[in-house]
Amino acid sequence: MKTKKSVVLLLAVMLFAATLLGGCGKKQNSDTVRWITASYAILTELNGQDYNVFGGVAVNDATRAAQVESLDYWWGVTDRTTAEETLDWVLTEGHRTSFAEDAAYLGELGLAELSEEEWVPFIQYCFEVEEDEAEYLADIYGMYVEYGESAIDAWDYCRALNLLSFYYVAGYYTPEEALDASLEIAKEFQAKYDSWDELVDSYLRGYEYWAEESSDERRAIYEDLKTRKDNPYAVDYDTVLEKTW
Repeated sequence: MKTKKSVVLLLAVMLFAATLLGGCGKKQNSDTVRWITASYAILTELNGQDYNVFGGVAVNDATRAAQVESLDYWWGVTDRTTAEETLDWVLTEGHRTSFAEDAAYLGELGLAELSEEEWVPFIQYCFEVEEDEAEYLADIYGMYVEYGESAIDAWDYCRALNLLSFYYVAGYYTPEEALDASLEIAKEFQAKYDSWDELVDSYLRGYEYWAEESSDERRAIYEDLKTRKDNPYAVDYDTVLEKTW
């Protein structure tokens, strides 16, 4: 029986192999499409795909099959209906909702009345957890205190855009459907941030909340991408987003 770790590795290998078989997709010159793909370029790079191509790969039987399996495993998405349901959840609730609820509860529990140095021992006392778990919860509350309930919003928005590109590769959405929906989401949350750095900071805080681990690896990828000749973040953050397809 395969372990979760081995299944994840297998899916990653399948996606990478499919990418090699399909070659790179056609580069998109539209600044709007470049903006959309840049919003989730960190994960595209982690997946070994082309962060300057919508969907990350050339679409063919191999890449489509690999994406279908990956969506099923990671998201429980198996068809158009579950794709729409999942996207709706990310846009209306996502992890930002539970983050705000968790952080508010910690404050009500007593952290709001304590100094930052007292958070970890207080959490350990209340929940009878190990120090690393207490530190994680303290970090979550610290995000909430510094950035408010919208601290991790970009995590959900970037994942929504990423999902739409996956839906296109998997064949659940047409290219135009996926890009049309992406444009509306991108226009909505572009105004929430002033720069790529600010957006990515929020995205990485969301990763830490979801994964319960450091975002250092993804932060390093972001910084590295910005030094490359094909830097996906070279597109102006304030680009006027419009339909160009």
